[in-house]
Amino acid sequence: MRAGEHTSRFRSDKARATLMALAIASLAAHRHPIPDRVDPPSGAALYVLMPDSSESIHDAIDHVVSHMSFIIRGIARGRLTKVNPTPQRVRVDVEANSVSVAFDNGNPVVTPLNGDTVAWRNPLTGETNHARGVEAGDTVRQVIAAKDGERENALIFLEDGQRLRLHVTVTSHRLPRPLTYDLLFRKDSL
Repeated sequence: MRAGEHTSRFRSDKARATLMALAIASLAAHRHPIPDRVDPPSGAALYVLMPDSSESIHDAIDHVVSHMSFIIRGIARGRLTKVNPTPQRVRVDVEANSVSVAFDNGNPVVTPLNGDTVAWRNPLTGETNHARGVEAGDTVRQVIAAKDGERENALIFLEDGQRLRLHVTVTSHRLPRPLTYDLLFRKDSL
């Protein structure tokens, strides 16, 4: 094979692979379309977990701790499992200048939406954490800082507020990478 033929064949293979990837992405988009994102609805709403449409928190934790030494892995798994239980319900109350988020029957995290930090007592650990909130378009973010890490809850409202996607990111200097997972909830009556 001459040099020119090799280059031409490589480009052809690369183009074929690109077309295949686009076709697969197109099929996936038709099977699982991304719902329209909307601005956060004002007022209180209750959302119930859709387990079949949500990621497994247990699997996400296992993935993160699998890169740790076996001595530390169990401790990290226990701590992450304790502070990341799978919520069955989320109550969200969006006001003009603040947002309140409560998981199951837990203590609500109430934060102003201007980025100011407030104290919040975490019922899972008994510790006082610092929380701040910010609204950016269709997403409300609450960041909760503890002594050993930070958790960001990104609340993404879908389908005119009938669905809520919760994207969680947990970071810590003790973790080899951030823990991330998505949970999908449907609106329920209060």
